[in-house]
Amino acid sequence: MTLRPSYVFLGLLLSACATAPRYRPPAVATPAAWQHAGAADTAGSRIPTAAETRARMPPPAFGGALTQAQATAAPAVVVPDTSAAARNAAPQQLPQAPPETAWWTVFNDPVLTQLEEQALAQNFTAQAAVARVEQARARLQVANSYRSPDVTLNPAAYRTRLSGLRPVPFDVPIQPVTQTQYFVPLNVSYEVDVWGRVRRNVQAARADAEAAAADAQAVRLSLTADAATYYFDLRGLDAELAVLDSARLARVRNVQLTQARFRAGVDNEIGWRRAETELANVEASLLELGRQRAGVAAALATVVGQPASSFVLAPRPGTELPAAPAVPLALPAALLARRPDLRRAERQLAAADARTDAARLARRPSVQLTGFIGPQSAELAKLSQINNGYTYYLGGGVAIPIFNGGRLRGNEQLAQAQYRELEAQYRGAALVAFQDVETALANLRLSAAQLAAQQRALRAARLAGRLTEVRYRSGLTNYFEIVDADRQTLDAARLLAQTQADQLRYEVLLVRALGGNW
Repeated sequence: MTLRPSYVFLGLLLSACATAPRYRPPAVATPAAWQHAGAADTAGSRIPTAAETRARMPPPAFGGALTQAQATAAPAVVVPDTSAAARNAAPQQLPQAPPETAWWTVFNDPVLTQLEEQALAQNFTAQAAVARVEQARARLQVANSYRSPDVTLNPAAYRTRLSGLRPVPFDVPIQPVTQTQYFVPLNVSYEVDVWGRVRRNVQAARADAEAAAADAQAVRLSLTADAATYYFDLRGLDAELAVLDSARLARVRNVQLTQARFRAGVDNEIGWRRAETELANVEASLLELGRQRAGVAAALATVVGQPASSFVLAPRPGTELPAAPAVPLALPAALLARRPDLRRAERQLAAADARTDAARLARRPSVQLTGFIGPQSAELAKLSQINNGYTYYLGGGVAIPIFNGGRLRGNEQLAQAQYRELEAQYRGAALVAFQDVETALANLRLSAAQLAAQQRALRAARLAGRLTEVRYRSGLTNYFEIVDADRQTLDAARLLAQTQADQLRYEVLLVRALGGNW
């Protein structure tokens, strides 16, 4: 069927006027404020400030001056962001994604910063995520190409011979005919996007590309958070190893003391052997922590893109740990735009919405325009005579779906079901995001009170240990009380080091839960 120019213009006009339903992200039930963002613990007391925590921090478990980490490792105070921009954030509107930040620099640790930079540059998971972004952008380019005409140049040369015995309408003698033709046509085909189906496919591909970009950011956030977590695990183990090493030296002195007392006839052999037992137990604990440290170091090596066999992170002497910084909090409504995993889920939902509409529009008629133009001649030398030697064709057609066994309807139902699945996943992911923030806030708030309690326990254990040692040297008690006092002091010191490392890990969890930016 050949289309008149007026029909062609009408088709193009309909293509320009076709509009698709506007997509809006589904509304998510969003709390007005964070439940655990307050400054009170379960007992009603407020979180101590950095100065107050330093004032209450006890000396090291086994003598010596305060370390820098003990003087600065205060529980992080979370400051809610109550700015007008944060208050006006709407969960149904997802603005442009906030820029990625080097959030780990708030810990002011050069070693951590170097490890994070290595992870971003060398980790293969991050490189694979970047490749997925490039794939999605290439698919967008492919989808967008269908909005343009398809133009090809198809030069052809052929020679034919018609038989002298070919059938003819009249009984007349005929002769064989040999023909030679040279043809250089420029073929053009174009689908008029009357209903907007092609445009909706382009929108779906663009949303997929945005989802891939958000996924790459989510991978980088998870990668950097894992690197920081492993790093603080190592530093926490180093601090605990320092506590155990100090305890080992004290146990060695106890063995020497009890052995001397036994040989002098002041005490029996049981105290000497118990001291040896305690020394062996501490040495075994040192070996166990060394084993744990080797495993964490191997995991950190993989994250930063290095073979575990060649990766070395020297232990940091003493119990120094970076101070946990304060992280400002935005209102819960802003979390939907901050977290890259939620943006990825929302963009996947937007792509599914566009594909659902494209599947619906595929059931409508489609208009295809075709044509060609080019020189045609029996002699190659005369192809340049365009005035008399060109031929052209311009036409078009309408394809109206009549019967296809329910295939198009099935495709539409499939797209609708996929949209509902992604919508449920998006809403569920939002709930998990709120859960992550609340869990991290609760961990930070309650671990601060836990740290204060452990500081009191350590002070009491150290005082009890000194009093017990005085009584033992005076012959007023046996060595069993010394063993019990030393164990309590060691346990309290180890728990204090573990809690300080836990606070740093909880801070990383909060940063991850907030999307890595504020």
